[in-house]
Amino acid sequence: MKKVSFPKYLTPYITIYSAFIFCAIVGMLIFPDTFYKFFCPTQLPRITPPQLPHKSYYWDIGLYANMALQNTCTAFYPLWGFIITHLFHPQNLEQYANYFKITATAIFCISTPLVFWVFKNALKNQLLAFTITLAYTVNPMAIFRVIGYTESLFSLLGIFLIWLLLPENKLNEKIKLIQLSVISILMALTRPVLVQIIFACFFSLITICFLTKQLSKSNLFRTITISISAIFGYSIYGFLCLQSRGDFFAPFHDQKQWGKTLGLNLDLLFLPKSPLFDLLGLYLPILILIISFIVIYCKSKNHKLLVFIPKIFIWDILILYPPLLVLAYMLNYWRGTKKEIITSKFTNSLQNNYLFWFCIYFSVINALIVFFTQNRLASLGRYIFAVPFFFLALGYLYSCFPGKRKYKNLSFMIIVSAIALVQQWINYGKDQWLG
Repeated sequence: MKKVSFPKYLTPYITIYSAFIFCAIVGMLIFPDTFYKFFCPTQLPRITPPQLPHKSYYWDIGLYANMALQNTCTAFYPLWGFIITHLFHPQNLEQYANYFKITATAIFCISTPLVFWVFKNALKNQLLAFTITLAYTVNPMAIFRVIGYTESLFSLLGIFLIWLLLPENKLNEKIKLIQLSVISILMALTRPVLVQIIFACFFSLITICFLTKQLSKSNLFRTITISISAIFGYSIYGFLCLQSRGDFFAPFHDQKQWGKTLGLNLDLLFLPKSPLFDLLGLYLPILILIISFIVIYCKSKNHKLLVFIPKIFIWDILILYPPLLVLAYMLNYWRGTKKEIITSKFTNSLQNNYLFWFCIYFSVINALIVFFTQNRLASLGRYIFAVPFFFLALGYLYSCFPGKRKYKNLSFMIIVSAIALVQQWINYGKDQWLG
């Protein structure tokens, strides 16, 4: 009898799924209410009903459900509720919340292998793509992709956008622009990302022009197409708000009621006044942008890249509190021994990689908007780590450095993230704030 062998190409996918499921199971075993809350189609009774601002059974999911039930214009965006309404025709808040959760989980199951496949094509390194995808899948903000939030839908749209922007994508340019237009419209109807998309596009174009001294027509057409489509996407919702409330910019004005005002809160550089991963969401995109500029510029000009290379494990731990990491590195850079780093040839390809710069700027602008408009960094970790853009930018940057050191760093962060994801599942069962 011929022995049936297990297809090896499935191993990465099974490992990625298993890691996320394992974290969920551990959280549910530690706090069984998490299991019942996740799988129960109705709201579980509580001895002490959860009360805002510290606890809520549904949090934002309830607001999305009420928005769809009442067909109103709010600070939230309509596509998620529109899809659930027309697929399942729910009649009350509990039904909406249940179908949000079911649909989000289904999208998560579909999109996760797509993320790995796209990352593998972008990074041209299966091990790095697998490690980055694993970090994306088990970080504590990944829980939002299965409990009914818009992160599942937005991540799916985001990975399609990434695929369309891949330099390796050989689709006809006109077809790509049409598809980019559709995806951009849908993204602008899912989340308040109009500003982020427009600025990310134009900063990407400007950066490539600065580094290459050339203006690519294809990049210009992408920038114009994505920006105009995002504006059109918001305009659809804006006109609905104009009809129902007499205010085209009602979603922006509603956000002011959450305390969002332009300001400078320097204390947020050290204390996020929210979960620690929000502070990581502020620092890491900006650090990646700065490092990318230095590495790519030095490579293009054939300058020596002299850096201080940490050799002890404590530096990995310092990543958990970026302000201390930055301070410690600067002191050691000026006082310590510096070593030349030889970056790979892959670095040269990033100069004019529109997708790479878009992913970085999209994350950085999200971070800056929160920093300059909120008195705490609430939800910033979710905006950065629950969607794929930051992780692809990180993967691109890691591709510039040969050797195995990056995998040790990533492995440590994956372990810490997995522990934090378990805690997130426990917090979910306790109706606590998740990010």
